[in-house]
Amino acid sequence: MTALLITSSVCSQSSPESKEQTADNQPASKETLLKNADGEAIQDVIASYQGEKAVLVNVWATWCVPCIEEFPEIVEIQRKYPDKLQVIFISADFPENRERAVTFLKEHGVDWVTYFKTGKDEPFINALSDEWSGALPFTKVVDINGKVIGHWENKADFDTFNEHAKRAINP
Repeated sequence: MTALLITSSVCSQSSPESKEQTADNQPASKETLLKNADGEAIQDVIASYQGEKAVLVNVWATWCVPCIEEFPEIVEIQRKYPDKLQVIFISADFPENRERAVTFLKEHGVDWVTYFKTGKDEPFINALSDEWSGALPFTKVVDINGKVIGHWENKADFDTFNEHAKRAINP
């Protein structure tokens, strides 16, 4: 059974347009839109942008109201800084809701590769931040040099995302 706590600003769970191109220069498809990744793999993805782009990681779920409310703001930030910032969305939806997550991403115009959390919660949470309780939404911002400049567990607005993006792009 899944325990679920939803508040006005944080969701918590306890549980078991430029087109993005794939390696063969094809547009991202349903199969590449949402890739499986554990915490270690996500750390590798974040590190791969060091020296090239700042990174904004957002862990969300379709059942999390604050996640859904802030989602368009994050998409707008990615569109504002396409050459300087990479948004990495990680869906924390359960495997049986994967199609729902893919549909949600498409409805919001997300056409770059995103990720689907796999594995146990605790190692995933700890890989992203020692200070993250596991509540959703969770956002982490890493500057172009690979330094974490901010992280939080609450819904944020466009101005908050924009401020952190600007600081991450120009450390």
